[in-house]
Amino acid sequence: MELIVRVPGSCGEVMQGFWQGRPFLVTCPIDRYSTVVVRPGTGRLVGGGAKACRALALGQAYCQCDSLAHDFFLTSELPSGKGMASSSADICAVLAAVAAVNQVHLSEGDIGRLAASIEPTDGIFCQGLAVIQPETGELLHVFPHVPPLTIAIFDAGGTVDTVAFHQARPDRVRPDAAALFLGWQLLSSSLTDRQIGQAATLSALANQPWLPKPDFPAFFRAARRHPAVAGVNVAHSGTVAGVFFCQSASQADREGVIASLSRQFSHWTYTETVHLRSGGISIENR
Repeated sequence: MELIVRVPGSCGEVMQGFWQGRPFLVTCPIDRYSTVVVRPGTGRLVGGGAKACRALALGQAYCQCDSLAHDFFLTSELPSGKGMASSSADICAVLAAVAAVNQVHLSEGDIGRLAASIEPTDGIFCQGLAVIQPETGELLHVFPHVPPLTIAIFDAGGTVDTVAFHQARPDRVRPDAAALFLGWQLLSSSLTDRQIGQAATLSALANQPWLPKPDFPAFFRAARRHPAVAGVNVAHSGTVAGVFFCQSASQADREGVIASLSRQFSHWTYTETVHLRSGGISIENR
């Protein structure tokens, strides 16, 4: 008997910035995962890095257990340093696994608070598309119905250490509040492929002064010339961008857009195609 815990990663964020003086982000969960397999053992964590180790100790302290009679095997499909919530997914998967084997209930609010005590967290552990305060893990709002959009991921190269990036920019330029307000209105009016794409594009362009992506305005304009494209998002403190396709786009449409952008922009490398999905933690006994 073993326990399987999975937490999705992300393709950047749908939106990120400040509202009424408070930081927020809107999650962009995808069908790529961090997975913890739990088997009888002696409390070892196999795989993951220092943050996952901290999550194991934090989960054990929260559950008030002196020892663990299980081993935790962590694997991930998410590259680190790209803005794909790899650390958040690892941390939340470990926390959920420790709680599950100790039969302790962790609410989404509990997981957010615990995860944020390790580093600013993405909200991929929440069902739907979540609006979260990344520095505290507070859940601000949830859009429950998520259209299954196809996303082509492009990478500008390099890596970004999220914690170091934020610490080095305490007085960072804040994105245009008017653009973020318009994006929020789009998401609140109707969560369609076009609305999500437009909101994501507004946030990506508004945040370009904060962490400039090479040729991003031109990349965005070239993508949007294709009728199959609903919008473009970015990892606001990472290196990837996502081309959001309309639900009506065919595979041939998508392949044509990917080929066209790859030819035009040598700074952007196409990596893979993924799908937007609801966030949330899945736990399975096997």
